[in-house]
Amino acid sequence: MSMRQVSLLERMLAEQVKQTELLEQIAKNQAVLIQALADEQDVDVDDMPQAYLSGAPVHGGR
Repeated sequence: MSMRQVSLLERMLAEQVKQTELLEQIAKNQAVLIQALADEQDVDVDDMPQAYLSGAPVHGGR
């Protein structure tokens, strides 16, 4: 492999590492936001939903 190819691969890897770090940070922030919203509304995040987003009832729930 030529030095030019190695250099290009190294730069691509460095960009992928940056992208992965940003995606991990976004996921972490979303988890914190979801937890904060659940706490604010006093919702048990482990509780089974009673209806689908369409409004149709979930069968087999409580």
